[in-house]
Amino acid sequence: MLYIIAYLLFAAGPLLALLPGRRIPSVLAWSTMTTGCVLMGSEGVIAIGGPAAQPLIQLALPIIGPFDFVQTPLGGLLILITASVFAVALPFVARDASTFPQGRRALFLAIVMLTLAAMIGFFSAETIVSFIFCWELAAIAIWGLITFETRQSKPVAAGLLTLALSELGSLAGLVSLLLLASAASTPELVGIAAAIPHLSPTLILVAGLLAFFGFGMKAGIIPLNVWLPAAHGTAPRSTSPILSGTTLNLGLYAFLRIDAPIALHAPNLGLIILSSGALTALIGIIYALVEKDMKRLLAQSSVENMGIATAGIGAGLTFAAYGHPLLGGASMVAGLYHMINHSTFKTLLFLGAGGIDATTGTHNLDDLGGLMKRLPALGGFFLVGTFAIAALPPFNGFVSEWLLLESLLRVVEIPDIPVRITFALSGALLALTSGLALTCFIMLSGSALMGLPRSERAAQAHKAPCTVIIPMGMLAVLSLLLGLAATLIIPVLGRLAAPLVGANPTASLVPDFFRPQSSIPLAVRHALDPIGASVGAAFLPLRSLVVMHLDQTSAPVVYAMSTMLTFVVLTLMLGGVWLLARGLRHKRITRSTLWDAGLTRLRPEMAYTATTFAAPVRVVFQGLFHPHIEEDEERQGAFVLTRSHRQVITNISDRLVLKPMISAAFTVANRLARMHKGRVNTYAAYILLVMVLVLIMVGGTGR
Repeated sequence: MLYIIAYLLFAAGPLLALLPGRRIPSVLAWSTMTTGCVLMGSEGVIAIGGPAAQPLIQLALPIIGPFDFVQTPLGGLLILITASVFAVALPFVARDASTFPQGRRALFLAIVMLTLAAMIGFFSAETIVSFIFCWELAAIAIWGLITFETRQSKPVAAGLLTLALSELGSLAGLVSLLLLASAASTPELVGIAAAIPHLSPTLILVAGLLAFFGFGMKAGIIPLNVWLPAAHGTAPRSTSPILSGTTLNLGLYAFLRIDAPIALHAPNLGLIILSSGALTALIGIIYALVEKDMKRLLAQSSVENMGIATAGIGAGLTFAAYGHPLLGGASMVAGLYHMINHSTFKTLLFLGAGGIDATTGTHNLDDLGGLMKRLPALGGFFLVGTFAIAALPPFNGFVSEWLLLESLLRVVEIPDIPVRITFALSGALLALTSGLALTCFIMLSGSALMGLPRSERAAQAHKAPCTVIIPMGMLAVLSLLLGLAATLIIPVLGRLAAPLVGANPTASLVPDFFRPQSSIPLAVRHALDPIGASVGAAFLPLRSLVVMHLDQTSAPVVYAMSTMLTFVVLTLMLGGVWLLARGLRHKRITRSTLWDAGLTRLRPEMAYTATTFAAPVRVVFQGLFHPHIEEDEERQGAFVLTRSHRQVITNISDRLVLKPMISAAFTVANRLARMHKGRVNTYAAYILLVMVLVLIMVGGTGR
């Protein structure tokens, strides 16, 4: 029932925007659509705690076949994430929509709601037809969002590239599903998953690869990730939080529904998912470091974070395929956790980028600076987002990345040497990614928020819209809570991971430390008591405050971590420093002028910009970037007045995959075009020759 009411509210919101006026219709539309998001999020919570599958819609369409939708716990998690992101982004969306004329305002909100409705349908789809239908509907709506605001060449080109690659991925995914459905003799996704153990190993591996790289396009998995920075970088500022915070999860969900059952019986597929995710993460953060456009930087970072989540899924499936479901569950929980975390802090950061754009009129990092002093609320919340995405404790990004890296180290349980090598290389790539991510977001926060303003627009920034500040504050608090409440969230994700890998890792990752009859060895309890593991046992409704991996061997605790205790220690340390500084104020302090090397005042052009900060990365990864130097000259007669050089970096996927494909297509098209430019006599000769050959063949057959 909640689904029906929510969908009706989604449809009513854009209609209310057609009312005359600007402010009242926008408020009515926003409140109606947000109410629908709240109801849909509530339905997601119910689904997470509900049974394995609950039918929603069961239709048998002529010719097409079954068109069914079901409610599942995993789908409920994705619905909750999607509805929550839309709910916090809608105030900014409604604000920007109010600047459009009446008809375009309603159309814009209709496309936003169509995106939400299609995604929710995708997360509930149970048959091939409903699965592909909702996928295509979401793809068209995403294209509409990217190209809606302007008719300039770059957004239009980015939208067409997104649509073209989406259709290419859809075709590969559809072929995969048709192969599996034909072999399993059922169009139901559950039936296909049940039949996979009885299908040909070659068939399921081919189908799994087609599904992974086809649907992986939407998640930005290499090599079909060139669309993402272009699309998200040029999309309307109010829709970027939606595009990055929710739509990328479509690809991850497709992996979990289609590739997960296959990888349990084809371990090589899990290794491919793991290594592809790790490589995608590294490539994404390297290209993010050399971006000076804030939105494109955040989009490249989305590629990185999708790679991390994909690597967690791949590692979990590989562990389970090799007979270690608990280790697989730990990695799968890390992947799911990072998916949630990415939706949280990336929505926060894109809202911040939109707020900066609304205030200053630019998102070029080289033109910003000094915004922390001028926009303290926005700057503070944005800084929390950079801490979270850089995986600094005790924020949420730290938990998922730490859990994934620790899980990868448990590959020592698998004796297969190639598997160990793949895990080791993937772990090294992810560790390097984490280090570069920290560098990247120091650069982002430093160049955008700190120092002196490097343009007049940044210097005049004074107030960010409340439609950005309030949602950012909510997401900043959520980023902290998702980090502190790790022992509360992991059991929920462990329950969702159990059907995917065959075991619930909760008892291993979050042992019931607070229960007197706990199965934790006494030696372990006594060893962890001095560091505060038992603090709160009398009143906290948690299993424990410590995330640990228990193994009933000679070394029962493989790893342990507590973000809550880390937060307490950090708070005490910072509080102690603050009290010490307050106490020193009452002492006699001698102040003197610092040596300034003769510099009368610091000028904005003397400060580090995003371009100069990334210079070492450009040098180290020069071979990867293959930059093209463009030179501009301004002449007057025979004299050169000015000469400038600009470095243009092309994405490696574009250079090695997309451009060769386009060149090959043009070559084939040019050769085929020659057939339309020949002489009539030549065509007649071809026809005569074919007729003679047919007559000879028919005559030979008759004898």
